[in-house]
Amino acid sequence: GSSTAAFLAAEVAMAESGGQQDATNVNTDGSTDEGYWQINNYAHPGQATFDPLGNAKAAVSISADGTNWTPWMTYDSGKQNGQCQ
Repeated sequence: GSSTAAFLAAEVAMAESGGQQDATNVNTDGSTDEGYWQINNYAHPGQATFDPLGNAKAAVSISADGTNWTPWMTYDSGKQNGQCQ
């Protein structure tokens, strides 16, 4: 992804998963959020993975190369701020 978005991407990943590659969140609709960026398997079929490279590629794609982080609730709420200091 964009090198200018790398720091923000890392902060979002830390806010989403605590930096845990195998982080999982089962949602009330039965979907699962997977990996560093908690990629949802219903919203992004075929992109949700615990593989670090695959998860990062999904985040790059979903965020439009780091220009749109609004799909992540932690970004919308500002929880990513200060995750990587």
